[in-house]
Amino acid sequence: LQCGWFGCPVVPGSRPSPMELPPGAGLPPLCALGAVSVCAVPLAVVLARSKPMEQGRVLGISVVTGCCAAILWIWALLNCQQHFDLGAVTFAIALVASAAGMSASAGDGSASRARLFRCLGPVACLLVAVNFLLGLIIIAKPWTLRLYFILAFGWWLLAGALSLEFAVPLAKRLAGGELGSGLI
Repeated sequence: LQCGWFGCPVVPGSRPSPMELPPGAGLPPLCALGAVSVCAVPLAVVLARSKPMEQGRVLGISVVTGCCAAILWIWALLNCQQHFDLGAVTFAIALVASAAGMSASAGDGSASRARLFRCLGPVACLLVAVNFLLGLIIIAKPWTLRLYFILAFGWWLLAGALSLEFAVPLAKRLAGGELGSGLI
């Protein structure tokens, strides 16, 4: 039988799973991630256009990751009505990181907020990516959910790399050219 937790075989005499994954599970959140990304990128471009390059890049990645994290965080909270979803925690951390990035790029910018985002932005994205990797390891079926986990894992890894790539020059510029040796 393949009706236990995450499609794992059920041991005779064990209790049945409260979570049944329907065929096609993973396609709705994958479509949501894609749609929100497609809509958030033009918004980020418009918002970042008036900023200096370093601030604009941090604002842009923060807007895109924040929009995606917000939608998926709500989705994870709804999942928590049936079972615990670690995304309720990791997407909340990504939202905080996104807010830190937006704050770092506001006005003339803040060196301390830019240093905070330099650490928090990539770490938050990495935590979300690890969450998807855990799902990929644990869940065997349906294949559509695994596809979502694979693509979302890559999306959040890329977002984390871009967060770091964009945050370092902003933190350096706002600190007067010197970053110091600490992460924050």
